[in-house]
Amino acid sequence: MAPARKQRGGSTKSAQFPPKDANIAQKRPGSVAFPIELQQLILDVFRRAFPFDDQSEVQKHIQEVKGHLFQRDFISAFAKQAYLDAYALRWSASRALGYSDILLHHDLQQIWLAKTVDSTSATRVACIGGGGGAEVAACAAAARSYSLSFKLEVHAIDIADWSSCLTKLEHAICTPSQLSPYASESAKATNKPLVPNDQFAVRFSQRDILAVEEGELRDILGGVRLCTIMFTLNELFTTSISRTTAFLLALTDTMQLGSWLLVVDSPGSYSEVKLGQGMEAKTRKYPMQWLLDHTLQQVAQSKWKKHVSDDSRWFRLDSSLKYPMELENMRYQIHLYQRVEEGVF
Repeated sequence: MAPARKQRGGSTKSAQFPPKDANIAQKRPGSVAFPIELQQLILDVFRRAFPFDDQSEVQKHIQEVKGHLFQRDFISAFAKQAYLDAYALRWSASRALGYSDILLHHDLQQIWLAKTVDSTSATRVACIGGGGGAEVAACAAAARSYSLSFKLEVHAIDIADWSSCLTKLEHAICTPSQLSPYASESAKATNKPLVPNDQFAVRFSQRDILAVEEGELRDILGGVRLCTIMFTLNELFTTSISRTTAFLLALTDTMQLGSWLLVVDSPGSYSEVKLGQGMEAKTRKYPMQWLLDHTLQQVAQSKWKKHVSDDSRWFRLDSSLKYPMELENMRYQIHLYQRVEEGVF
């Protein structure tokens, strides 16, 4: 779904960069390592994809976007290409590190290491609300880290037109950085892209996911191994509980057995949906997690098996990372489900 339906940039509080206690370079038990070198490569990809020659100009755009997001004027926040580029440079880069950390965690290892029926065909990932590019970069990091033997195709679906941003990001992901003509032979030999272009592809669809018809939803989600909804679902529920519930049920009917759904959003009270308004209306608050579980495991008649559910996790930035502007730590809730036959656990 779109940043137009997203809380990106406003869904987590700004964190001091760098925090003193950050130390995420070590390999966690049961996880693929997320070394600082790879984290820096990801940041370098964003810096190359969205080069602003005038720092005052990009800061101006960032402040304007931040103001529109604060007013929840999502249409204005993403109305200009310069706003989209500035958003990706400012917010998507640090989110990409947090998302990469999630995808490399042992909780999700089985998604990437499962054998495919046909290793010659691409494995598909659908990212609802993935226009800003953070999910795309994280999937590229997973492809690199797991040394996937299949081509990975990432399909981002968003309500704003992120096509130009994603084209630039894909090029930066699949192209080595430009070296000086005087670079050493060893530097040239080790100058590789984050992921080769024959192993990675990006597709984009500009859609309001709550308005997508069943046939098109099958095209978006049919055959995907993983569907992600990152910092988007709470905004969808806030827009319409009934329409979002209908979307999740349609998603259930569309996704194949064995496929995965990953939901990441703001923790706690940051992800509560209010029902009812006005002086006489009785207002109730529903945690997004409750609405999600109720839909997938009760209304959908136990067609999803929950593998992971955590109300609060942190991704903290390392002090050695270099980037031309402020980055943010990421606190989030996470829920991972697998599509199963009804009643099978």
